[in-house]
Amino acid sequence: MSSLDQNVISLDELRGTSKKIDFNANNSEPRNWGPLESEMRQVISKLKGCAYNDDFDWSIYDKIAARFGDEQPNGGVVFRTTFKLANYHPTCSKCHYALEVDTYGRGCVHNCVYCYAKDQLTKRGYWNRPTPFPIDLAEIRSAFYTIFETDRPHKWRNILATKVPLRIGAMSDSFMWMDQRYGVTKEFMKILSHYKYPAVIFTRSDLAAHDDYMKVMDPSLFSIQYSIAGNNEELTKKIEPGAPSVARRLKAIKKLSENGYLTAIRLNPLFPIYPDGYYTNSESIVKRFSGREVPKFDLFNFDFISELAEYKPHTVLAGFVRLSTSAINSLTKASGIDFKDFFTPEVMAGSGDKNFSDAEIAYYYREIGKRCMRNGLRFSTCYIGNGLKDYYQYQKMWSNKSDCCDIVGNLDSFKSTSQSISWVERERHAAYKNLVAGSKLAESEFDKLQSKVIETDNKKQSEIFL
Repeated sequence: MSSLDQNVISLDELRGTSKKIDFNANNSEPRNWGPLESEMRQVISKLKGCAYNDDFDWSIYDKIAARFGDEQPNGGVVFRTTFKLANYHPTCSKCHYALEVDTYGRGCVHNCVYCYAKDQLTKRGYWNRPTPFPIDLAEIRSAFYTIFETDRPHKWRNILATKVPLRIGAMSDSFMWMDQRYGVTKEFMKILSHYKYPAVIFTRSDLAAHDDYMKVMDPSLFSIQYSIAGNNEELTKKIEPGAPSVARRLKAIKKLSENGYLTAIRLNPLFPIYPDGYYTNSESIVKRFSGREVPKFDLFNFDFISELAEYKPHTVLAGFVRLSTSAINSLTKASGIDFKDFFTPEVMAGSGDKNFSDAEIAYYYREIGKRCMRNGLRFSTCYIGNGLKDYYQYQKMWSNKSDCCDIVGNLDSFKSTSQSISWVERERHAAYKNLVAGSKLAESEFDKLQSKVIETDNKKQSEIFL
């Protein structure tokens, strides 16, 4: 038996003695390793001559497992999905930041009632069953070591070697406050900083502005974007019950901006104030709500834009909400406002996700864009989930026509985006390869249409797109 084997205890032994085992956080001191730590340390031991200094407490994975004893959660306590490339899919083929890493998976403690990830994972029985679980950091370490310190093959080499920026926070928030206990996100930030790897962070958590995290996050590498749907704290608490308050998020943005980070506020999802057609088709509103009061969802108001300037974000990004039927029901229950009334009867009668009309969305974007300009803020829109047409038809409103997240050209480490990834690579990493051909064709057709639009005047643009 090797010396490594002598330090390993089985999962059955761990379950039987979990309350007695002393998991010493000091990795340099001899102690028993649990099965998960042993597994990960074996991976790390193969990284010969690695330049990255390993001082991570690998015992955290076994500590989590010990909490559940014999009742281990479905899928175990390690989130095994590491890198994911999403821009093979028709809903996000044009996304500039589709190379994703979530440091926690299978749930999110913010538990936003409208969340598309919650909707999908709940159906599969994975959402918060019973809690989000941390990513396999050993696999992350191995990938970066292999790609940047050796010439050995790796399935992600063609993409990572060119330092296509990562998106951190897609199906879960990587900066949930539980990370103060586990330190997985913090360790990942240290790894990225060590290898000078750029990333854009999507979060609702003020943990990203905590001093301990800023200490390991190089401002030249990270753009940090905060999702804030509106300034109504009471309603925000109802529909984002586990997320930090709006005030805490705004304070975090200001702190990060003042410390040199490129920040953005994402009005995403942007919820309507009134039902579809209120600003652009008043006759339909009169017809639908004749004899009763027009409902109002008082989460966001246009005056909020002028308030945002105080917190010094670089950019404001708006992305209009789209909702599944189950998300509409959850939103209605949480808010006490029947959200079905906000969509037209025709849309509610149809299948699939529910979207607002192009004309109404354009009204919101134009109004927000104008107010951003008055307050010295840059503006952009996010199309993900709303179809390729939304990428093209609102592009003329962007402050940065080459990057809807407004990072390229503003942060030197962002030399490219996911748009530089070939379709060959996208298909190679696609979770559903049958969607690739259709996505590629749809993008090609929209590209041709866009070329025609560029040759026309603004009036013709509106006729084609809106």
